[in-house]
Amino acid sequence: MEAAAIELDAISTISGTSTAPFAEVYVTLSKLEHIQLVMEARSWKSLHQRAVSRLQQVQDSTQRFVSQLRERTQRREAALYAALALTQQAATQREAALRAELDAAQAKVRDLQQRLFGRKSEHSKGASELQRRPGHQPAPRGQRPGAPGHRSKMLAHLPARIETVGLNSPQCPDGGEFLSEFPGTEDSEALEIEVKTYRRLIRRRRCRPSCRCGCVPGIVTAPAPCRLISRGKFGISVWAAVMLDKYLYGRPSHHLLQDLGHHGLDMSPGTLVGGLISDGTCQSWATAIRGCWPGR
Repeated sequence: MEAAAIELDAISTISGTSTAPFAEVYVTLSKLEHIQLVMEARSWKSLHQRAVSRLQQVQDSTQRFVSQLRERTQRREAALYAALALTQQAATQREAALRAELDAAQAKVRDLQQRLFGRKSEHSKGASELQRRPGHQPAPRGQRPGAPGHRSKMLAHLPARIETVGLNSPQCPDGGEFLSEFPGTEDSEALEIEVKTYRRLIRRRRCRPSCRCGCVPGIVTAPAPCRLISRGKFGISVWAAVMLDKYLYGRPSHHLLQDLGHHGLDMSPGTLVGGLISDGTCQSWATAIRGCWPGR
């Protein structure tokens, strides 16, 4: 009751009135009711403090969750922006490559169209105009009669094989006497080509040690020559000719087999195909040929 009176006095002082409302009204309570009111007030005050503390904790956890979510969102946005930048850069490079390819294709088309449908050179144009003139007789093509011709070009870097040709019957047709030999020869040249198939007999030398040091255990044999296909019967020159004929000159395989058959070398189509696919690409074949066949 004293606490309630003090509160009423404070209220009257704040409000500025001389007497607070219900200041002269007295309520009679028992001690038990007073204790119950005090305990309920303390209980409600304790519950209010707990609620305020719980609210503060919820606000702190909510703020932490929001900050973590914001950081996670920022990191994800940064990763997405980086991936988008890389994709855009790759797309830009791809577009530039396609544009360059398109420009090259268009330039090639323009060049072909110019070659096919464009105007000719000034020299050919003048010649066509002369040919269209009335009474013009075009000059015959080829070597002019009476004009000095050019000498045939002989390939001096090729090896020469001297062939001496004699008379079948060096005798006088009337008297039958033998003709005497005249000093000097009448020389001429002709270019020939010779393709010949032969068997390569490989005989490897063997040696045995003459000392007793024991470094050499027994008979030593010279190493076998290199082969493109292990234990194959066709040598390096055959496969080199096959590669040149197929990949450089572009001749069909059955024509190559017929040509080899004319030179006495019989090769089955299965052997040819198996040899071509046994060692992979042409680059590996070329490397093997250079290693096994030096100087060619």
